[in-house]
Amino acid sequence: MKEISDTRVYAACRQIAQKIKERTPQNFVLAAVSRGGLVPATIVAHWLDVKEIKFIRLSSYDNQQERSEIIDTTTDIIPDEPNTYIIDDICDSGETVNYLRSKYPHAQIYTLVNKNQQIQPDFAPITEPRNLWINFPWEFEDREAI
Repeated sequence: MKEISDTRVYAACRQIAQKIKERTPQNFVLAAVSRGGLVPATIVAHWLDVKEIKFIRLSSYDNQQERSEIIDTTTDIIPDEPNTYIIDDICDSGETVNYLRSKYPHAQIYTLVNKNQQIQPDFAPITEPRNLWINFPWEFEDREAI
Protein backbone atom coordinates (compact mmCIF):
# COMPACT_ATOMS: atom_id res chain seq x y z
CA MET A 1 0.00 0.00 0.00
CA LYS A 2 1.19 3.53 -0.76
CA GLU A 3 -0.07 6.73 0.81
CA ILE A 4 -0.28 9.64 -1.62
CA SER A 5 0.37 12.80 0.40
CA ASP A 6 -1.85 15.85 0.31
CA THR A 7 1.15 17.81 -1.04
CA ARG A 8 1.44 15.40 -3.96
CA VAL A 9 -2.32 15.55 -4.57
CA TYR A 10 -2.26 19.38 -4.68
CA ALA A 11 0.72 19.36 -7.06
CA ALA A 12 -1.01 16.83 -9.36
CA CYS A 13 -4.26 18.84 -9.30
CA ARG A 14 -2.32 21.96 -10.21
CA GLN A 15 -0.77 20.12 -13.17
CA ILE A 16 -4.25 19.04 -14.29
CA ALA A 17 -5.54 22.62 -13.97
CA GLN A 18 -2.58 23.94 -15.98
CA LYS A 19 -3.17 21.32 -18.69
CA ILE A 20 -6.85 22.26 -18.94
CA LYS A 21 -6.03 25.99 -19.07
CA GLU A 22 -3.42 25.42 -21.83
CA ARG A 23 -5.78 23.27 -23.88
CA THR A 24 -9.04 25.19 -23.35
CA PRO A 25 -8.51 28.64 -21.79
CA GLN A 26 -12.24 29.26 -21.32
CA ASN A 27 -15.70 27.73 -21.78
CA PHE A 28 -14.94 24.26 -20.51
CA VAL A 29 -16.94 21.84 -18.39
CA LEU A 30 -15.54 20.05 -15.33
CA ALA A 31 -17.08 16.73 -14.35
CA ALA A 32 -16.08 14.60 -11.38
CA VAL A 33 -16.44 10.84 -11.12
CA SER A 34 -18.11 10.18 -7.78
CA ARG A 35 -16.70 9.41 -5.30
CA GLY A 36 -12.99 9.21 -6.12
CA GLY A 37 -12.86 12.23 -8.40
CA LEU A 38 -14.82 14.60 -6.16
CA VAL A 39 -11.88 15.91 -4.11
CA PRO A 40 -9.45 16.28 -7.05
CA ALA A 41 -12.12 17.98 -9.20
CA THR A 42 -12.87 20.41 -6.38
CA ILE A 43 -9.19 21.31 -6.02
CA VAL A 44 -8.86 21.73 -9.82
CA ALA A 45 -12.00 23.90 -9.83
CA HIS A 46 -10.42 26.16 -7.21
CA TRP A 47 -7.22 26.48 -9.26
CA LEU A 48 -9.31 27.42 -12.32
CA ASP A 49 -11.87 29.55 -10.44
CA VAL A 50 -14.72 27.36 -11.70
CA LYS A 51 -17.93 27.41 -9.67
CA GLU A 52 -19.81 24.47 -11.23
CA ILE A 53 -18.77 20.82 -11.30
CA LYS A 54 -20.96 18.20 -12.96
CA PHE A 55 -21.15 14.76 -11.34
CA ILE A 56 -20.77 11.36 -12.96
CA ARG A 57 -21.96 8.72 -10.52
CA LEU A 58 -20.09 5.49 -11.23
CA SER A 59 -19.09 2.62 -9.03
CA SER A 60 -16.72 -0.20 -9.88
CA TYR A 61 -15.31 -1.01 -6.43
CA ASP A 62 -16.96 -2.27 -3.28
CA ASN A 63 -14.35 -1.50 -0.59
CA GLN A 64 -11.19 -3.04 -2.08
CA GLN A 65 -13.04 -5.64 -4.19
CA GLU A 66 -13.57 -4.94 -7.86
CA ARG A 67 -17.10 -5.46 -9.16
CA SER A 68 -17.82 -7.28 -12.40
CA GLU A 69 -19.64 -4.29 -13.89
CA ILE A 70 -19.80 -0.53 -13.61
CA ILE A 71 -22.95 0.89 -12.11
CA ASP A 72 -23.92 4.28 -13.61
CA THR A 73 -26.46 6.43 -11.75
CA THR A 74 -25.47 9.76 -13.34
CA THR A 75 -28.26 12.33 -13.43
CA ASP A 76 -26.29 15.43 -14.53
CA ILE A 77 -26.13 16.17 -18.25
CA ILE A 78 -22.49 15.82 -19.25
CA PRO A 79 -21.71 17.21 -22.71
CA ASP A 80 -19.67 14.90 -24.93
CA GLU A 81 -17.37 17.62 -26.22
CA PRO A 82 -13.58 18.11 -26.41
CA ASN A 83 -13.92 20.93 -23.85
CA THR A 84 -15.40 18.56 -21.23
CA TYR A 85 -12.87 17.35 -18.66
CA ILE A 86 -13.78 14.31 -16.60
CA ILE A 87 -11.68 13.98 -13.46
CA ASP A 88 -11.17 10.82 -11.43
CA ASP A 89 -8.69 9.80 -8.76
CA ILE A 90 -7.14 6.72 -10.39
CA CYS A 91 -6.96 4.55 -13.48
CA ASP A 92 -6.41 1.06 -12.07
CA SER A 93 -8.10 -1.76 -13.97
CA GLY A 94 -9.02 0.71 -16.70
CA GLU A 95 -12.69 -0.26 -16.65
CA THR A 96 -13.87 3.20 -15.59
CA VAL A 97 -11.74 4.90 -18.27
CA ASN A 98 -13.04 2.44 -20.89
CA TYR A 99 -16.62 3.07 -19.78
CA LEU A 100 -16.16 6.85 -19.88
CA ARG A 101 -14.53 6.67 -23.34
CA SER A 102 -17.50 4.68 -24.66
CA LYS A 103 -20.07 7.06 -23.15
CA TYR A 104 -18.16 10.32 -23.76
CA PRO A 105 -15.79 9.63 -26.69
CA HIS A 106 -14.98 13.32 -27.29
CA ALA A 107 -14.40 14.34 -23.65
CA GLN A 108 -10.99 14.41 -21.98
CA ILE A 109 -10.39 11.98 -19.11
CA TYR A 110 -7.87 13.07 -16.48
CA THR A 111 -6.87 11.06 -13.41
CA LEU A 112 -4.46 11.89 -10.60
CA VAL A 113 -2.83 8.46 -10.82
CA ASN A 114 -2.44 5.96 -13.63
CA LYS A 115 -1.56 2.36 -12.79
CA ASN A 116 -2.42 0.85 -16.18
CA GLN A 117 -0.05 0.95 -19.15
CA GLN A 118 -2.60 -0.55 -21.58
CA ILE A 119 -5.53 1.77 -20.84
CA GLN A 120 -4.46 5.36 -20.47
CA PRO A 121 -6.41 8.45 -19.46
CA ASP A 122 -5.73 11.55 -21.56
CA PHE A 123 -3.61 12.92 -18.73
CA ALA A 124 -2.37 11.56 -15.39
CA PRO A 125 0.45 13.39 -13.58
CA ILE A 126 1.29 10.45 -11.28
CA THR A 127 2.22 6.94 -12.46
CA GLU A 128 2.44 3.99 -10.06
CA PRO A 129 2.84 0.21 -10.49
CA ARG A 130 -0.28 -1.85 -11.19
CA ASN A 131 0.12 -4.12 -8.14
CA LEU A 132 0.29 -1.26 -5.62
CA TRP A 133 -2.82 -0.28 -3.62
CA ILE A 134 -3.06 3.52 -3.36
CA ASN A 135 -4.53 5.41 -0.41
CA PHE A 136 -5.41 9.07 -0.84
CA PRO A 137 -5.54 11.58 2.05
CA TRP A 138 -9.37 11.58 2.03
CA GLU A 139 -9.67 7.80 2.38
CA PHE A 140 -10.12 6.23 5.81
CA GLU A 141 -9.85 2.47 5.22
CA ASP A 142 -7.77 1.92 8.34
CA ARG A 143 -9.98 4.01 10.62
CA GLU A 144 -13.10 3.01 12.48
CA ALA A 145 -16.39 4.23 11.03
CA ILE A 146 -18.33 6.90 12.93
